[in-house]
Amino acid sequence: MREIYYDKLKELYPCYEKVKSAILLVENFDEEQEMYVAPMNQLRSALDHIFKSVTATDIERCDYELKEAKEHMERAGYDALELLAGNLGTNIIKKLQPYNVETLTNVFPDYFTDILPKITDIRQKVAERRMERNINSNGFFSAYFDEIVELVDINKSVDKKIPALQEYSDKKVREKQEQQREEQARTKKERVWNYLWGPSIGFISAALIALLTWYLTK
Repeated sequence: MREIYYDKLKELYPCYEKVKSAILLVENFDEEQEMYVAPMNQLRSALDHIFKSVTATDIERCDYELKEAKEHMERAGYDALELLAGNLGTNIIKKLQPYNVETLTNVFPDYFTDILPKITDIRQKVAERRMERNINSNGFFSAYFDEIVELVDINKSVDKKIPALQEYSDKKVREKQEQQREEQARTKKERVWNYLWGPSIGFISAALIALLTWYLTK
C-alpha cells in the first residue's frame, strides 16, 4: 500500500507546482506587496488532508484525503490566478495610460487589435469562473493556469514597447512645442509689422495729400 500511496501523492506534485507558481506570480506583480490569505488558507487545508492521508488505514480513505487535498490545492490556484489576472491586467493598462491613442496606434497597434481584447477576454473568463465556483480535476485547472499566465507574456511585450512609446511621445511633444514657438514668432512679427506699418501708411497718405493739394493749387 505504501508504494501505491506514494505514487498517488506524486500525482499531486504537478498541480502543486502550478499553484506555487501562481502564488509567486501574484506576489511578484503586486505593487502593494500584500499577503494574500485565501490561497494560503487553501494550501494549509490541502496540507492537512495530505497528512491525514498518511495515517489512513485503507486505500479508500487515502484516496478521499488525497482527492480533498487536490481540490483545496486547485482552489488555492484559482484564488491566486484570479488575483493575478486582476493585478496584471490593471498594471498593463496603467503602464499605457500616459500615451494617447495616436502614439499607441503608430507604435503599438497590437495593443488595440490583440492585447486589449485578450485582457478583456481573460477578465471575463475570470468572472465566469468566480460565478461557477466549480472545480474540474481533469486538466481544467492546468488549462486555466496557462491561459492566465499568458498575461505575464503580455506584460513583458508591453514593457518592451515602453521605450519606443516614450520616444515617440517625446518627439510629438517637441514638435508641438516647436510649432507653438513658430506660431508665437509669427504672431510677434505680425504685431511688429502692424505697429510699424500703421504710422507709415498715415505718414505716406498725408504726404501724398499735401503733394496733391500743392499741385492743384499751383
